[in-house]
Amino acid sequence: MDKKDLLKEWRIWVLVLALIASTALLIPWNSSTLFFDTSGDEVGFQTNLDNRTSIDFSGGTRMLLELQSNATGEELQTQADDVRQTLEIRLSNLNIPDPSVRVVDIGGGNYRIQVEASSSNQTRLRNVIQREGSFEARMPVPVQNEKNFTLGSNTYSFQVQNQSVEVTGLDNSYSKLVGPNERFQIEDNGIDNYNTSFIYQVYNESTETADIEVVAYSGDDIQSVVDSDSRLEGGAGNYQFSFPVIISTASANNVLHVAENYGSSVGQESDLTLENGEFARLGLYVDGERQTALRMGSEFARQVVTKPRIQGGAESRSQAQAEMEELQVILESGSLATPVEVVSSSTLSAARGSQFMTAAILSIIGSLVAVGFAVFARYKDPRVVIPIVFTGASEVYILLGAYFTTLGTLSLSAVAGIIAAVGTGVDDQIIITDESGREELQGWQQKMKNAFFVIFTSAASTIGAMLPILSPGSISYLIGAAGVGLMGYTLYTKGRNKHYIAIGAFAIMVGVFTSTLGPSGAALSTIHEFARTTILGILVGITITRPAFAKTIEFIKE
Repeated sequence: MDKKDLLKEWRIWVLVLALIASTALLIPWNSSTLFFDTSGDEVGFQTNLDNRTSIDFSGGTRMLLELQSNATGEELQTQADDVRQTLEIRLSNLNIPDPSVRVVDIGGGNYRIQVEASSSNQTRLRNVIQREGSFEARMPVPVQNEKNFTLGSNTYSFQVQNQSVEVTGLDNSYSKLVGPNERFQIEDNGIDNYNTSFIYQVYNESTETADIEVVAYSGDDIQSVVDSDSRLEGGAGNYQFSFPVIISTASANNVLHVAENYGSSVGQESDLTLENGEFARLGLYVDGERQTALRMGSEFARQVVTKPRIQGGAESRSQAQAEMEELQVILESGSLATPVEVVSSSTLSAARGSQFMTAAILSIIGSLVAVGFAVFARYKDPRVVIPIVFTGASEVYILLGAYFTTLGTLSLSAVAGIIAAVGTGVDDQIIITDESGREELQGWQQKMKNAFFVIFTSAASTIGAMLPILSPGSISYLIGAAGVGLMGYTLYTKGRNKHYIAIGAFAIMVGVFTSTLGPSGAALSTIHEFARTTILGILVGITITRPAFAKTIEFIKE
Protein backbone atom coordinates (compact mmCIF):
# COMPACT_ATOMS: atom_id res chain seq x y z
CA MET A 1 0.00 0.00 0.00
CA ASP A 2 1.43 3.39 -1.02
CA LYS A 3 0.50 6.89 0.18
CA LYS A 4 -2.12 7.37 -2.56
CA ASP A 5 -3.90 4.18 -1.58
CA LEU A 6 -3.80 5.22 2.08
CA LEU A 7 -5.32 8.63 1.26
CA LYS A 8 -8.07 6.93 -0.75
CA GLU A 9 -8.93 4.58 2.10
CA TRP A 10 -12.47 5.30 3.35
CA ARG A 11 -11.58 4.38 6.95
CA ILE A 12 -9.07 7.23 7.04
CA TRP A 13 -11.68 9.64 5.69
CA VAL A 14 -14.22 8.57 8.31
CA LEU A 15 -11.68 9.54 10.99
CA VAL A 16 -10.92 12.85 9.25
CA LEU A 17 -14.63 13.72 8.94
CA ALA A 18 -15.21 12.83 12.60
CA LEU A 19 -12.39 15.19 13.63
CA ILE A 20 -13.78 17.97 11.42
CA ALA A 21 -17.29 17.51 12.84
CA SER A 22 -15.93 17.58 16.40
CA THR A 23 -14.05 20.80 15.65
CA ALA A 24 -17.24 22.37 14.26
CA LEU A 25 -19.12 21.44 17.43
CA LEU A 26 -16.37 22.75 19.71
CA ILE A 27 -16.10 26.17 18.02
CA PRO A 28 -18.31 28.87 19.63
CA TRP A 29 -19.65 30.28 16.36
CA ASN A 30 -21.53 33.09 18.12
CA SER A 31 -18.17 34.60 19.15
CA SER A 32 -16.38 36.87 16.73
CA THR A 33 -13.01 35.52 17.88
CA LEU A 34 -14.08 31.83 17.68
CA PHE A 35 -11.66 29.81 19.84
CA PHE A 36 -10.01 32.84 21.48
CA ASP A 37 -11.46 35.09 24.17
CA THR A 38 -9.96 38.57 23.99
CA SER A 39 -12.42 40.29 26.34
CA GLY A 40 -10.01 40.27 29.32
CA ASP A 41 -6.48 41.45 29.88
CA GLU A 42 -5.16 38.16 28.55
CA VAL A 43 -6.12 36.12 25.53
CA GLY A 44 -8.04 33.06 26.70
CA PHE A 45 -9.09 29.84 25.04
CA GLN A 46 -12.84 29.25 24.74
CA THR A 47 -14.98 26.40 23.42
CA ASN A 48 -18.58 25.25 23.57
CA LEU A 49 -17.53 23.10 26.53
CA ASP A 50 -17.60 26.18 28.77
CA ASN A 51 -21.35 25.75 29.38
CA ARG A 52 -21.25 21.93 29.51
CA THR A 53 -19.14 21.45 32.63
CA SER A 54 -20.47 20.11 35.91
CA ILE A 55 -20.10 21.85 39.24
CA ASP A 56 -16.85 19.88 39.66
CA PHE A 57 -15.27 22.40 37.26
CA SER A 58 -17.57 25.44 37.13
CA GLY A 59 -18.39 25.55 40.83
CA GLY A 60 -21.88 25.35 42.26
CA THR A 61 -24.15 23.50 44.64
CA ARG A 62 -25.25 19.89 44.91
CA MET A 63 -28.32 19.01 47.00
CA LEU A 64 -30.07 15.74 47.85
CA LEU A 65 -33.81 16.10 48.47
CA GLU A 66 -36.13 13.78 50.37
CA LEU A 67 -39.84 13.67 49.55
CA GLN A 68 -42.18 14.18 52.51
CA SER A 69 -44.34 11.20 51.59
CA ASN A 70 -45.25 7.83 53.04
CA ALA A 71 -45.35 6.23 49.58
CA THR A 72 -42.77 3.68 48.46
CA GLY A 73 -41.82 1.86 45.27
CA GLU A 74 -43.42 2.91 41.99
CA GLU A 75 -45.79 5.35 43.67
CA LEU A 76 -42.89 7.23 45.28
CA GLN A 77 -40.96 7.14 41.99
CA THR A 78 -43.94 8.72 40.20
CA GLN A 79 -44.17 11.44 42.84
CA ALA A 80 -40.43 12.07 42.59
CA ASP A 81 -40.65 12.37 38.81
CA ASP A 82 -43.47 14.94 39.10
CA VAL A 83 -41.38 16.99 41.53
CA ARG A 84 -38.36 16.66 39.24
CA GLN A 85 -40.26 18.19 36.32
CA THR A 86 -41.42 21.13 38.46
CA LEU A 87 -37.91 21.78 39.79
CA GLU A 88 -36.44 21.65 36.29
CA ILE A 89 -38.82 24.43 35.23
CA ARG A 90 -37.94 26.51 38.28
CA LEU A 91 -34.17 26.22 37.85
CA SER A 92 -34.24 26.82 34.09
CA ASN A 93 -36.40 29.93 34.58
CA LEU A 94 -33.80 31.27 37.03
CA ASN A 95 -31.34 31.27 34.08
CA ILE A 96 -28.99 28.83 35.82
CA PRO A 97 -26.93 27.19 33.03
CA ASP A 98 -27.53 23.44 32.56
CA PRO A 99 -29.19 22.63 35.89
CA SER A 100 -29.24 18.91 36.60
CA VAL A 101 -32.27 17.41 38.38
CA ARG A 102 -32.62 13.64 38.48
CA VAL A 103 -34.37 10.96 40.48
CA VAL A 104 -32.02 8.48 42.15
CA ASP A 105 -32.83 5.07 43.61
CA ILE A 106 -31.24 4.55 47.04
CA GLY A 107 -32.58 1.02 47.37
CA GLY A 108 -35.48 -0.58 49.19
CA GLY A 109 -38.09 1.22 47.09
CA ASN A 110 -36.90 4.64 48.26
CA TYR A 111 -36.12 7.48 45.90
CA ARG A 112 -34.42 10.84 46.32
CA ILE A 113 -33.95 13.81 44.02
CA GLN A 114 -30.45 15.10 43.32
CA VAL A 115 -30.07 18.71 42.21
CA GLU A 116 -26.90 20.22 40.79
CA ALA A 117 -26.80 23.88 39.87
CA SER A 118 -24.05 26.28 38.85
CA SER A 119 -24.81 28.62 41.72
CA SER A 120 -23.05 28.94 45.05
CA ASN A 121 -26.01 30.79 46.64
CA GLN A 122 -27.38 27.94 48.74
CA THR A 123 -29.94 30.13 50.50
CA ARG A 124 -31.61 31.20 47.26
CA LEU A 125 -31.56 27.67 45.85
CA ARG A 126 -33.14 26.32 49.03
CA ASN A 127 -35.88 28.94 48.86
CA VAL A 128 -36.72 28.06 45.28
CA ILE A 129 -36.42 24.29 45.71
CA GLN A 130 -38.07 23.76 49.10
CA ARG A 131 -41.00 26.13 48.65
CA GLU A 132 -44.10 24.12 47.91
CA GLY A 133 -45.21 26.96 45.66
CA SER A 134 -48.93 27.12 46.45
CA PHE A 135 -50.21 30.60 45.59
CA GLU A 136 -53.50 32.28 46.46
CA ALA A 137 -54.88 35.80 46.08
CA ARG A 138 -57.41 36.37 48.86
CA MET A 139 -59.90 39.12 49.70
CA PRO A 140 -61.02 39.85 53.30
CA VAL A 141 -64.55 38.97 54.42
CA PRO A 142 -64.84 40.23 58.04
CA VAL A 143 -68.05 39.00 59.70
CA GLN A 144 -69.58 40.73 62.75
CA ASN A 145 -72.74 38.95 63.85
CA GLU A 146 -74.09 38.38 60.34
CA LYS A 147 -73.11 39.16 56.76
CA ASN A 148 -74.44 38.26 53.33
CA PHE A 149 -72.04 37.41 50.52
CA THR A 150 -73.16 37.00 46.90
CA LEU A 151 -71.51 34.74 44.33
CA GLY A 152 -73.07 34.84 40.89
CA SER A 153 -76.81 34.20 41.25
CA ASN A 154 -76.55 32.80 44.79
CA THR A 155 -76.36 34.62 48.12
CA TYR A 156 -74.90 33.09 51.28
CA SER A 157 -75.43 34.10 54.90
CA PHE A 158 -72.42 34.13 57.24
CA GLN A 159 -73.58 34.12 60.88
CA VAL A 160 -71.27 34.09 63.94
CA GLN A 161 -72.17 31.51 66.59
CA ASN A 162 -69.79 31.24 69.60
CA GLN A 163 -66.66 31.92 67.51
CA SER A 164 -67.85 29.47 64.84
CA VAL A 165 -69.51 30.65 61.66
CA GLU A 166 -72.56 29.06 60.08
CA VAL A 167 -72.66 29.46 56.30
CA THR A 168 -76.10 29.02 54.75
CA GLY A 169 -77.20 29.34 51.16
CA LEU A 170 -80.24 31.61 50.82
CA ASP A 171 -80.86 30.42 47.25
CA ASN A 172 -79.80 26.79 47.62
CA SER A 173 -79.42 24.05 50.23
CA TYR A 174 -75.78 24.77 51.15
CA SER A 175 -75.12 24.68 54.89
CA LYS A 176 -71.87 24.35 56.82
CA LEU A 177 -70.56 25.20 60.28
CA VAL A 178 -66.88 26.17 60.28
CA GLY A 179 -64.36 27.12 62.96
CA PRO A 180 -61.07 29.06 63.05
CA ASN A 181 -58.20 27.75 60.85
CA GLU A 182 -60.66 25.86 58.68
CA ARG A 183 -60.93 25.95 54.90
CA PHE A 184 -64.22 25.34 53.13
CA GLN A 185 -65.44 25.44 49.56
CA ILE A 186 -68.77 26.48 48.08
CA GLU A 187 -69.69 24.38 45.06
CA ASP A 188 -72.50 25.08 42.59
CA ASN A 189 -72.21 28.71 43.59
CA GLY A 190 -73.71 30.14 40.41
CA ILE A 191 -70.30 30.78 38.79
CA ASP A 192 -69.68 28.59 35.76
CA ASN A 193 -66.85 26.02 36.11
CA TYR A 194 -65.53 27.43 39.38
CA ASN A 195 -65.76 26.48 43.04
CA THR A 196 -64.99 29.33 45.44
CA SER A 197 -62.83 28.62 48.49
CA PHE A 198 -62.91 30.41 51.85
CA ILE A 199 -60.49 30.33 54.79
CA TYR A 200 -61.68 31.14 58.30
CA GLN A 201 -58.44 32.56 59.71
CA VAL A 202 -59.16 33.58 63.31
CA TYR A 203 -61.80 34.99 65.60
CA ASN A 204 -60.87 38.48 66.85
CA GLU A 205 -62.28 38.72 70.37
CA SER A 206 -61.54 42.43 70.78
CA THR A 207 -63.74 43.37 67.82
CA GLU A 208 -65.95 40.24 67.96
CA THR A 209 -65.17 39.67 64.30
CA ALA A 210 -64.61 36.42 62.40
CA ASP A 211 -61.75 37.13 60.00
CA ILE A 212 -62.60 35.15 56.87
CA GLU A 213 -60.87 35.39 53.49
CA VAL A 214 -62.20 34.37 50.09
CA VAL A 215 -59.82 33.06 47.40
CA ALA A 216 -60.17 35.30 44.33
CA TYR A 217 -57.77 33.16 42.26
CA SER A 218 -54.96 30.67 42.90
CA GLY A 219 -51.76 29.44 41.27
CA ASP A 220 -53.73 26.75 39.44
CA ASP A 221 -55.72 29.51 37.71
CA ILE A 222 -52.61 31.27 36.36
CA GLN A 223 -52.06 30.29 32.74
CA SER A 224 -48.91 32.31 32.11
CA VAL A 225 -46.62 34.93 33.64
CA VAL A 226 -45.87 37.99 31.50
CA ASP A 227 -42.36 38.61 32.81
CA SER A 228 -41.56 40.79 29.78
CA ASP A 229 -43.75 43.50 31.35
CA SER A 230 -42.03 43.38 34.75
CA ARG A 231 -41.45 46.67 36.56
CA LEU A 232 -39.07 47.57 39.37
CA GLU A 233 -39.43 51.07 40.81
CA GLY A 234 -38.74 53.08 43.94
CA GLY A 235 -35.72 53.88 46.06
CA ALA A 236 -34.48 54.91 49.51
CA GLY A 237 -35.24 51.55 51.13
CA ASN A 238 -38.60 51.06 49.42
CA TYR A 239 -38.44 49.23 46.10
CA GLN A 240 -41.64 47.93 44.49
CA PHE A 241 -41.96 45.34 41.76
CA SER A 242 -44.92 44.26 39.66
CA PHE A 243 -45.67 41.98 36.73
CA PRO A 244 -48.90 40.85 35.05
CA VAL A 245 -50.26 37.29 34.92
CA ILE A 246 -52.88 35.74 32.67
CA ILE A 247 -55.62 33.93 34.60
CA SER A 248 -58.37 31.66 33.28
CA THR A 249 -61.73 33.11 32.29
CA ALA A 250 -63.50 31.08 34.98
CA SER A 251 -61.26 32.47 37.72
CA ALA A 252 -61.60 36.00 36.29
CA ASN A 253 -65.39 35.62 36.59
CA ASN A 254 -64.90 34.53 40.19
CA VAL A 255 -62.84 37.68 40.86
CA LEU A 256 -65.64 39.79 39.34
CA HIS A 257 -68.37 38.24 41.50
CA VAL A 258 -66.19 38.46 44.64
CA ALA A 259 -65.40 42.14 43.97
CA GLU A 260 -69.11 42.96 43.57
CA ASN A 261 -69.49 42.47 47.35
CA TYR A 262 -67.36 45.54 48.14
CA GLY A 263 -67.90 49.26 47.97
CA SER A 264 -65.80 51.81 46.08
CA SER A 265 -63.76 54.75 47.29
CA VAL A 266 -64.37 58.24 45.95
CA GLY A 267 -61.65 59.77 43.80
CA GLN A 268 -59.91 59.65 40.45
CA GLU A 269 -58.47 56.20 41.20
CA SER A 270 -61.37 54.36 42.81
CA ASP A 271 -60.50 51.27 44.89
CA LEU A 272 -62.60 48.57 46.56
CA THR A 273 -63.49 49.25 50.20
CA LEU A 274 -64.94 47.39 53.20
CA GLU A 275 -68.09 48.41 55.06
CA ASN A 276 -66.04 50.49 57.53
CA GLY A 277 -64.49 52.49 54.69
CA GLU A 278 -61.07 50.85 54.82
CA PHE A 279 -59.50 49.57 51.63
CA ALA A 280 -60.30 45.94 50.83
CA ARG A 281 -56.76 44.74 50.24
CA LEU A 282 -55.96 41.69 48.13
CA GLY A 283 -53.59 39.48 50.13
CA LEU A 284 -51.02 37.47 48.17
CA TYR A 285 -50.11 34.21 49.90
CA VAL A 286 -47.28 31.82 49.03
CA ASP A 287 -47.28 28.52 50.93
CA GLY A 288 -49.85 29.97 53.33
CA GLU A 289 -47.70 32.98 54.26
CA ARG A 290 -48.90 36.47 53.40
CA GLN A 291 -46.33 38.22 51.20
CA THR A 292 -48.07 41.54 50.53
CA ALA A 293 -51.48 43.22 50.47
CA LEU A 294 -52.62 45.30 47.50
CA ARG A 295 -55.42 47.71 46.82
CA MET A 296 -57.89 46.51 44.21
CA GLY A 297 -59.26 48.94 41.68
CA SER A 298 -63.04 49.20 41.36
CA GLU A 299 -62.81 48.06 37.73
CA PHE A 300 -62.57 44.49 39.05
CA ALA A 301 -66.22 44.83 40.18
CA ARG A 302 -67.35 46.17 36.79
CA GLN A 303 -65.65 43.91 34.23
CA VAL A 304 -63.87 40.62 33.78
CA VAL A 305 -60.10 41.17 34.17
CA THR A 306 -57.96 38.28 32.91
CA LYS A 307 -54.64 40.11 33.27
CA PRO A 308 -54.17 41.30 36.87
CA ARG A 309 -50.79 42.48 38.15
CA ILE A 310 -48.86 40.85 40.97
CA GLN A 311 -46.98 43.30 43.21
CA GLY A 312 -44.45 43.18 46.01
CA GLY A 313 -41.54 45.02 47.50
CA ALA A 314 -38.28 44.95 49.46
CA GLU A 315 -35.81 47.31 51.07
CA SER A 316 -33.05 46.99 48.45
CA ARG A 317 -33.21 46.84 44.67
CA SER A 318 -31.32 43.54 44.49
CA GLN A 319 -33.58 41.93 47.08
CA ALA A 320 -36.70 43.14 45.27
CA GLN A 321 -35.32 41.80 41.97
CA ALA A 322 -34.56 38.41 43.54
CA GLU A 323 -37.99 38.16 45.21
CA MET A 324 -39.73 39.08 41.95
CA GLU A 325 -37.78 36.44 40.00
CA GLU A 326 -38.46 33.76 42.62
CA LEU A 327 -42.19 34.56 42.66
CA GLN A 328 -42.32 34.48 38.86
CA VAL A 329 -40.54 31.13 38.83
CA ILE A 330 -42.95 29.63 41.38
CA LEU A 331 -46.00 30.88 39.51
CA GLU A 332 -44.68 29.58 36.17
CA SER A 333 -43.74 26.13 37.49
CA GLY A 334 -46.73 25.61 39.75
CA SER A 335 -46.71 24.04 43.19
CA LEU A 336 -44.78 20.91 44.06
CA ALA A 337 -46.90 17.78 43.92
CA THR A 338 -45.12 16.57 47.08
CA PRO A 339 -43.19 18.68 49.64
CA VAL A 340 -39.44 18.11 49.77
CA GLU A 341 -36.69 18.61 52.33
CA VAL A 342 -32.97 19.14 51.72
CA VAL A 343 -31.18 16.31 53.54
CA SER A 344 -27.65 17.14 52.37
CA SER A 345 -25.91 19.87 50.42
CA SER A 346 -22.40 20.81 49.36
CA THR A 347 -20.86 23.77 47.59
CA LEU A 348 -17.77 23.93 45.41
CA SER A 349 -16.19 27.31 44.69
CA ALA A 350 -15.45 28.37 41.13
CA ALA A 351 -11.77 28.76 42.01
CA ARG A 352 -11.54 25.16 43.22
CA GLY A 353 -13.44 24.03 40.14
CA SER A 354 -10.90 25.80 37.92
CA GLN A 355 -8.12 23.91 39.69
CA PHE A 356 -9.95 20.63 39.05
CA MET A 357 -10.27 21.51 35.35
CA THR A 358 -6.53 22.20 35.10
CA ALA A 359 -5.76 18.93 36.87
CA ALA A 360 -8.16 17.04 34.56
CA ILE A 361 -6.54 18.45 31.42
CA LEU A 362 -3.08 17.62 32.74
CA SER A 363 -4.27 14.09 33.58
CA ILE A 364 -5.46 13.48 30.01
CA ILE A 365 -2.27 14.92 28.51
CA GLY A 366 -0.16 12.99 31.01
CA SER A 367 -1.88 9.71 30.13
CA LEU A 368 -1.16 10.27 26.43
CA VAL A 369 2.51 11.13 27.14
CA ALA A 370 2.88 8.08 29.39
CA VAL A 371 1.40 5.93 26.64
CA GLY A 372 3.90 7.35 24.17
CA PHE A 373 6.89 6.52 26.37
CA ALA A 374 5.61 3.03 27.17
CA VAL A 375 4.96 2.21 23.51
CA PHE A 376 8.36 3.61 22.45
CA ALA A 377 10.06 1.46 25.11
CA ARG A 378 8.38 -1.59 23.60
CA TYR A 379 8.71 -0.99 19.85
CA LYS A 380 11.50 1.63 19.65
CA ASP A 381 9.95 2.83 16.41
CA PRO A 382 8.55 6.38 16.20
CA ARG A 383 6.51 5.33 13.16
CA VAL A 384 4.45 3.12 15.47
CA VAL A 385 4.45 5.40 18.50
CA ILE A 386 3.10 8.49 16.71
CA PRO A 387 -0.01 6.78 15.20
CA ILE A 388 -0.85 5.18 18.56
CA VAL A 389 -0.65 8.48 20.46
CA PHE A 390 -2.46 10.34 17.66
CA THR A 391 -5.26 7.76 17.65
CA GLY A 392 -5.68 8.08 21.42
CA ALA A 393 -5.77 11.87 21.18
CA SER A 394 -8.31 11.61 18.34
CA GLU A 395 -10.64 9.55 20.52
CA VAL A 396 -10.46 12.19 23.25
CA TYR A 397 -11.10 14.99 20.76
CA ILE A 398 -14.07 13.22 19.17
CA LEU A 399 -15.60 12.54 22.60
CA LEU A 400 -15.19 16.17 23.64
CA GLY A 401 -16.63 17.52 20.39
CA ALA A 402 -19.41 15.06 19.57
CA TYR A 403 -20.68 14.15 23.04
CA PHE A 404 -19.78 16.73 25.64
CA THR A 405 -20.89 19.72 23.54
CA THR A 406 -24.33 18.21 22.90
CA LEU A 407 -25.52 15.61 25.42
CA GLY A 408 -22.92 14.92 28.09
CA THR A 409 -21.72 16.92 31.06
CA LEU A 410 -17.97 17.16 31.57
CA SER A 411 -17.32 16.07 35.16
CA LEU A 412 -14.50 14.45 37.11
CA SER A 413 -16.04 11.01 36.58
CA ALA A 414 -16.31 11.75 32.84
CA VAL A 415 -12.61 12.64 32.73
CA ALA A 416 -11.88 9.30 34.43
CA GLY A 417 -13.96 7.66 31.69
CA ILE A 418 -11.93 9.44 29.01
CA ILE A 419 -8.68 8.17 30.53
CA ALA A 420 -10.13 4.65 30.78
CA ALA A 421 -11.19 4.84 27.12
CA VAL A 422 -7.66 5.94 26.15
CA GLY A 423 -6.25 2.98 28.06
CA THR A 424 -8.50 0.41 26.38
CA GLY A 425 -7.78 2.04 23.04
CA VAL A 426 -4.04 1.71 23.49
CA ASP A 427 -4.48 -1.95 24.43
CA ASP A 428 -6.37 -2.55 21.19
CA GLN A 429 -3.77 -0.73 19.11
CA ILE A 430 -0.99 -2.81 20.66
CA ILE A 431 -2.95 -5.96 19.79
CA ILE A 432 -3.22 -4.75 16.16
CA THR A 433 0.49 -3.86 16.05
CA ASP A 434 1.60 -7.19 17.56
CA GLU A 435 -0.70 -9.18 15.27
CA SER A 436 0.63 -7.32 12.23
CA GLY A 437 4.22 -8.26 13.14
CA ARG A 438 3.65 -11.98 13.52
CA GLU A 439 5.64 -14.04 11.01
CA GLU A 440 3.05 -16.77 10.51
CA LEU A 441 2.00 -17.60 6.96
CA GLN A 442 -1.19 -15.64 7.13
CA GLY A 443 -2.46 -12.84 4.97
CA TRP A 444 -2.96 -9.34 6.30
CA GLN A 445 -6.74 -9.73 6.27
CA GLN A 446 -6.58 -12.86 8.46
CA LYS A 447 -4.22 -11.14 10.89
CA MET A 448 -6.64 -8.21 11.27
CA LYS A 449 -9.54 -10.64 11.75
CA ASN A 450 -7.64 -12.22 14.62
CA ALA A 451 -6.84 -8.84 16.13
CA PHE A 452 -10.38 -7.45 15.83
CA PHE A 453 -11.86 -10.62 17.30
CA VAL A 454 -9.90 -9.92 20.48
CA ILE A 455 -10.78 -6.20 20.28
CA PHE A 456 -14.53 -6.80 19.92
CA THR A 457 -14.50 -9.39 22.70
CA SER A 458 -12.67 -6.98 24.99
CA ALA A 459 -15.06 -4.15 24.07
CA ALA A 460 -18.10 -6.33 24.78
CA SER A 461 -16.77 -7.37 28.19
CA THR A 462 -15.94 -3.77 29.15
CA ILE A 463 -19.34 -2.48 28.03
CA GLY A 464 -20.97 -5.34 29.95
CA ALA A 465 -19.05 -4.29 33.06
CA MET A 466 -20.21 -0.66 32.67
CA LEU A 467 -23.93 -1.34 32.11
CA PRO A 468 -24.71 -2.28 35.75
CA ILE A 469 -23.45 1.16 36.80
CA LEU A 470 -26.04 2.81 34.53
CA SER A 471 -28.96 0.54 35.42
CA PRO A 472 -28.21 -1.86 38.27
CA GLY A 473 -31.80 -3.08 38.67
CA SER A 474 -32.43 -3.97 35.04
CA ILE A 475 -29.10 -5.80 34.74
CA SER A 476 -30.14 -8.09 37.60
CA TYR A 477 -33.23 -9.09 35.64
CA LEU A 478 -31.18 -9.60 32.47
CA ILE A 479 -28.79 -11.92 34.31
CA GLY A 480 -31.70 -13.95 35.61
CA ALA A 481 -33.32 -14.03 32.16
CA ALA A 482 -30.04 -15.26 30.64
CA GLY A 483 -29.97 -18.08 33.19
CA VAL A 484 -33.51 -19.10 32.34
CA GLY A 485 -32.57 -19.01 28.66
CA LEU A 486 -29.58 -21.31 29.19
CA MET A 487 -31.67 -23.83 31.12
CA GLY A 488 -34.41 -23.68 28.51
CA TYR A 489 -31.90 -24.20 25.70
CA THR A 490 -30.47 -27.24 27.50
CA LEU A 491 -33.90 -28.79 27.89
CA TYR A 492 -34.75 -28.00 24.26
CA THR A 493 -31.59 -29.78 23.04
CA LYS A 494 -32.42 -32.76 25.29
CA GLY A 495 -29.55 -32.21 27.68
CA ARG A 496 -26.64 -32.31 25.25
CA ASN A 497 -24.95 -29.52 27.25
CA LYS A 498 -25.89 -30.43 30.78
CA HIS A 499 -23.33 -28.06 32.29
CA TYR A 500 -25.47 -25.18 30.94
CA ILE A 501 -28.08 -26.09 33.58
CA ALA A 502 -25.60 -25.41 36.38
CA ILE A 503 -24.48 -22.16 34.74
CA GLY A 504 -28.11 -21.10 34.22
CA ALA A 505 -29.06 -21.91 37.81
CA PHE A 506 -26.07 -19.90 39.07
CA ALA A 507 -27.07 -16.94 36.87
CA ILE A 508 -30.63 -17.04 38.22
CA MET A 509 -29.34 -17.06 41.81
CA VAL A 510 -27.04 -14.11 41.06
CA GLY A 511 -29.91 -12.19 39.47
CA VAL A 512 -32.27 -12.85 42.40
CA PHE A 513 -29.58 -12.01 44.97
CA THR A 514 -28.57 -8.70 43.35
CA SER A 515 -32.20 -7.63 42.82
CA THR A 516 -33.06 -8.24 46.48
CA LEU A 517 -30.07 -6.18 47.56
CA GLY A 518 -31.65 -3.12 45.95
CA PRO A 519 -28.43 -1.59 44.59
CA SER A 520 -28.20 2.10 45.37
CA GLY A 521 -28.66 4.29 42.32
CA ALA A 522 -27.73 7.30 44.43
CA ALA A 523 -24.31 5.87 45.14
CA LEU A 524 -23.77 4.93 41.49
CA SER A 525 -25.24 8.16 40.03
CA THR A 526 -22.00 10.03 40.72
CA ILE A 527 -20.12 7.76 38.29
CA HIS A 528 -22.78 7.52 35.58
CA GLU A 529 -20.74 9.81 33.36
CA PHE A 530 -17.71 7.56 33.89
CA ALA A 531 -19.65 4.56 32.56
CA ARG A 532 -21.23 6.50 29.67
CA THR A 533 -17.90 8.04 28.62
CA THR A 534 -16.09 4.71 28.79
CA ILE A 535 -18.76 2.99 26.67
CA LEU A 536 -18.85 5.81 24.11
CA GLY A 537 -15.04 5.91 23.96
CA ILE A 538 -14.97 2.19 23.20
CA LEU A 539 -17.65 2.57 20.52
CA VAL A 540 -15.77 5.47 18.91
CA GLY A 541 -12.64 3.32 18.94
CA ILE A 542 -14.06 0.15 17.35
CA THR A 543 -16.09 2.07 14.73
CA ILE A 544 -13.79 4.98 13.77
CA THR A 545 -10.24 5.03 15.14
CA ARG A 546 -9.27 1.32 15.26
CA PRO A 547 -10.03 0.65 11.56
CA ALA A 548 -8.11 3.80 10.57
CA PHE A 549 -5.18 2.78 12.78
CA ALA A 550 -5.16 -0.73 11.27
CA LYS A 551 -4.82 0.74 7.77
CA THR A 552 -2.07 3.08 8.97
CA ILE A 553 -0.10 0.14 10.43
CA GLU A 554 -0.60 -1.78 7.20
CA PHE A 555 0.95 1.16 5.32
CA ILE A 556 3.88 1.32 7.78
CA LYS A 557 4.58 -2.42 7.71
CA GLU A 558 4.56 -2.59 3.93
